[in-house]
Amino acid sequence: MIEIPLSDDDWMHVEHLFRESPSPRGRPRRAARDILNAILWIQQTGEKWHRLPANFPPQQTCYAKYIAWRRSGELQRAVELLCKRQRGCG
Repeated sequence: MIEIPLSDDDWMHVEHLFRESPSPRGRPRRAARDILNAILWIQQTGEKWHRLPANFPPQQTCYAKYIAWRRSGELQRAVELLCKRQRGCG
C-alpha cells in the first residue's frame, strides 16, 4: 500500500508525470500532489468520491483529474513508480 500523504522524496519521483503549464486565465490550478494524494486515498479506502475529506481538493476536481490521468496512463505509471519505491503494493 502506498503511504499517503506522499513524502517529498516520493513526490520527486513522480512529479514529472503531472507537470502542466500554468493557465494564464481563470482560477489557479490545484496542486497535482494534493490531487494525487486524494486519488490514492480513494483507491486505498474504497470510499465514494463524495466522501472525500475536506482536507483534500474538491471531489469534482479530483475526479476529473482521476479520469484524465487514468486515460493518459499517468496514474498507472505513478502507482507503479511509487510501489517500486516504497517496496510493495498488494
